[in-house]
Amino acid sequence: MISVEKALQIVLDSIEVQEPMNIPILNARGKVLAEDVISPEDIPSFDYASITGYALRSTDTVGTTSSNPVQLHLDGELLPGQQWQAPLKSKHTLRISMGAPLPEGADTVLMEEHGVRQSSKKVLIYKVAQPGENIRLKGEDITKGKLVLPKGKSLNAADIGLLSAIGYTEIKCYRIPKVSFLTTGRELTESNGPLPTGLMRSSNRFTLYSQLAEYGAEPVDLGLSNHNKNVILNKISKGLDYDMFISSAGPAIDDFTYVKKILEQVGMDIKFWKVAIRPGKPIIFGTCGNVPIFGLSGHPFSFYIVLEQFIRPAIMKMMGKKIVKRTEVLATVTKDIKGADGVTTFMRGVVTLNDNGFTVIPNFKKTYSVSAFSTINGLIVIPANSGYIKAGSKVKVQVIAEPEG
Repeated sequence: MISVEKALQIVLDSIEVQEPMNIPILNARGKVLAEDVISPEDIPSFDYASITGYALRSTDTVGTTSSNPVQLHLDGELLPGQQWQAPLKSKHTLRISMGAPLPEGADTVLMEEHGVRQSSKKVLIYKVAQPGENIRLKGEDITKGKLVLPKGKSLNAADIGLLSAIGYTEIKCYRIPKVSFLTTGRELTESNGPLPTGLMRSSNRFTLYSQLAEYGAEPVDLGLSNHNKNVILNKISKGLDYDMFISSAGPAIDDFTYVKKILEQVGMDIKFWKVAIRPGKPIIFGTCGNVPIFGLSGHPFSFYIVLEQFIRPAIMKMMGKKIVKRTEVLATVTKDIKGADGVTTFMRGVVTLNDNGFTVIPNFKKTYSVSAFSTINGLIVIPANSGYIKAGSKVKVQVIAEPEG
């Protein structure tokens, strides 16, 4: 058996990043930039007033005091979106609104309360103004030619606003992968309608669809199939037309073995199928042409661990992300836990964050519990041969959802 780390490296080495494509910026949130974004212009593109007040020449206020004001000629009012056509003369001023372009000749904006109007054309200034005061300068935020977003960045809402501010309407991002999956098993049935005796609803099918979408991929559900070889062969053939194919068998080991033989028959180049992981077995990974293929058990916990440890990182790389693994933290475990000989063990847990750092409460529900997954937000990683780990010890935890406060 190979280690979890070795298996993940094999997966990542077998994965290619998707090709870039131009998309509208409103569709780019969560996608990864396939190019550096260089600003084609200055932001702001002109000098403007950051407050409402008086635009003037600072030299005209030298020596001004509260008892010795200077009188300036008031030429008018300048609003946002307007341009003052003539240069501002010495001993003249303009009332200027926040956001309005600074008139030529002015080098400062004085707060309105430091001036008193004598008439519609005269104003007394009672304070010395400093050059550059209350002005936002051209290019102060972003200069033309500056790198504003690097290739490989996952775009968020603020990035979309930034792209819009510098004039972008579309951007080149890596294409999101289309991931097909097939659910098989003698004992599985559709989720709607009455449950026939002796059968189980295929809940993993819906978990898989939702997880793939959450990861950012486009899920393609090939449906549910029992052990009909021709039907499975036909569906696998369709599944290989996409960027990744996943086979999810029923909970029985026979279901997995049956599909594994069919995958070998269609020409799958098997990279590994024995990994030192618990839960997570059985698992198979390989390729058919350029298409990565995962075969996993329908056992709920094993199924989820393979998704998180191997399939999610593969999808992250396909989308061009630089960080493919979940965030890991050191947390204080609240109860005694035990690892296993020779394998890396993953245990469900609830992660909390307080003034003393992270704490994790182990979830000891049976591994086949479906309900347990809706109550956890972390996976405790127990290295091979760790033996018993006492309560109060620090353990590594993968955070899969927001920690509780």
